[in-house]
This record gives sequence, structure tokens and C-alpha cells, in this order.
Amino acid sequence: MTEVPAENEAQLQDQLKNHPELLPLDELGLTEPAVVVGRESSLDSGRIDLVVMGAGGELALVEFKTGPQNPDFRECLAQLLDYGSDLWGMSLEDFETRVAQRYFSGPFCPPGTPMHGATLETVLAGAWGEADEDAVDWRQRLQTQLRDGSFHYIAVAQKFTPPVLRTLQYLNATMKSSRFSAVELVRFSGQAGHGAFEARFVAGAERLRGVSSTAKTALAGVEDFLGGVADDEYRHALGDFFDALVSIEGLTIYWGTRGASLRVAVPGRSPLSIGWLFPPGPPGWMGLSDVTLGWYEDANGLELIPSGRSALQDYLAALRSAPGGQKPRAGAIHGLSFPPAAVTASGTVLAAAVETVVGGLIQV
Repeated sequence: MTEVPAENEAQLQDQLKNHPELLPLDELGLTEPAVVVGRESSLDSGRIDLVVMGAGGELALVEFKTGPQNPDFRECLAQLLDYGSDLWGMSLEDFETRVAQRYFSGPFCPPGTPMHGATLETVLAGAWGEADEDAVDWRQRLQTQLRDGSFHYIAVAQKFTPPVLRTLQYLNATMKSSRFSAVELVRFSGQAGHGAFEARFVAGAERLRGVSSTAKTALAGVEDFLGGVADDEYRHALGDFFDALVSIEGLTIYWGTRGASLRVAVPGRSPLSIGWLFPPGPPGWMGLSDVTLGWYEDANGLELIPSGRSALQDYLAALRSAPGGQKPRAGAIHGLSFPPAAVTASGTVLAAAVETVVGGLIQV
């Protein structure tokens, strides 16, 4: 097959609208599976080509250009920022009404699919399940992004020019929590009319030395989290703990409107939460407070192969070796809660336990 130009932007859009799995989700910082929740979504500054949500609620705005011959190609990033500013400060209800519902009920949603005319909750539950096993669900994650404007911006084209990639690099270096990425979507043509498309990640948020691919948004959330901790010693200990967490490849920190959860993308299943963190104050989800490490497992059990189960049992044993841990009140939480004094004294041990279980789970 040979590489050929796309016919127009709509041809590129159709490929990702119908096959969002074409996107290099891991490199973009999105969790599989991704779901299209908007196309040609009308906002004050124009129409967003595509709106995509990764499992867990990461919101990505996608803008298409067919190539550098397009006279407004270098305005692609500016358009994305305009769209982000329109969404910034929007409530969850407004987002559903103005973006998701218009798509699910409109002409751009594929006809005859289960999602047509459905609610955002119904569509996402069908794609990701309805498990109530985490403090930070997609609603919390989406609300946080709408509040902070911490979106994923993705420019898609057949070919990018060096000036555009330089601008993208600058935005990633200077903006606190948003991620900017460039994806080349290339069309191929073969004999007898056969064709194919390939999506190539060409640029994105710079990976810091020894830091995971999702560290940029994780570190941005840490600043706000630590700002609510009055005790100096505990604040510094938490800062060191977060520094260790973001260096663990395979671990993602999901920020909600108040707390955060630690998740691992376990092969063959949805991401598994292995810890939760809340700032000082009233207890959060499931009555948890401060730092709780472990996993959620109710009477329905947990779908994991024996090696994954073994990794979790070793994790629990490692947590029990750290002094100061307390059994959570909720029986579905298999782990230990660590108050500020315990985190201050044993932060290094706790971070090592997290790193070990992540390594075991991603090898499942």
C-alpha cells in the first residue's frame, strides 16, 4: 500500500469518529477505551471537530487539518485554545446539554448505534461499566477539568510543519496542566480499492527524566492538594510521596474535585485503583481520610488472574510492615489508612510498596 493524501478533513474525522481506538491513547495520556462524546460541537468560538473522553474522564479536544498547504493550518492550536476557553468554567450539566446530548441526538452520531439519543451517563456506563469502586469517577474527573481548564488538546493532520511543533512544545512547557499533542493520521491506498489509515504520535508533553507520561497533570494537581495542608512536616512528606508516585511508570494519579486516586492500567480489564488520597478535613469517599493504600473488593469479587491476585496480597503484606496503618471502616477496602504521622515516618516504604505492586500488575 502507498501513502496518499486524504480527500478532506471530513474523511479524517470519520475515521476517528468511528474508530477512536486509532488514536495512540497511551502516548496521549488517555486511558482506554476512548469514547466520542461530540462532533462538530457548537460553542461560542466555533465548532470542535471531535470531543473524546478516555476511560476515567480525561477530556480531549481534537482539531483536524489536512496538511501544511491549508492556509490556516498554524491556527489549529489557537482554535483548540478558543474551544478550551469556552468549556472552561462550564458545569457538568451544561457540558452534557451543549456537547454530549447534541451529538448523541444529532446528525453526526452514527445512526442505529445504542448511544444514539442516549444520556452521557448511559453511553459511558456501556463503554466502561458501572462499578462504584473509586473515589474519583468520570463525573469528578470531568468536573475538575471543566473547573480548571486542564484539557487534552490534540491536533491531527497528515503532516506537521516544524513551526507548529515548536509552538506545541512551547505550550507544553509553559502551561501548568493542559497537554498538547500532535498526531499524524496517514491514509494509504492499495490494489482493488483497499485502503487503510495509521495514526502516528509525533509530539506531545515532554517526558521529564524518570517521570511517567502522565506526570504533568499529576504534578499540577499536587500543588493545589498541598496548598490545603497546614502542617509543614506533613506537607513536605506528602510532597516527597507524590514525587515518588509520579516517577512510577504505569501509575496514574486521577484528580477529583477534592481527593485523588491511584490507578494502574491492568491488561484485560478496566484500570484498577490501588490507593486514595484526601486532604485534611471531613472524610471522603467510603469514609476514607488522608492516605489509604489498597484496593476495593466487594462481595462480587475482583476479576484478576492468579499472578495479579498474588501481587495484591504481596502489596497488602508490604503495607502492614509500615507502622501506623489502620484498617479502614469500609470492609470493601482491602488495605490500610495512614494518618499524617505515619506518612511522615514511612513515606518511602509506602511509595516502594506502590511501585512494586504496579510492576506486578502491569505484567499480568
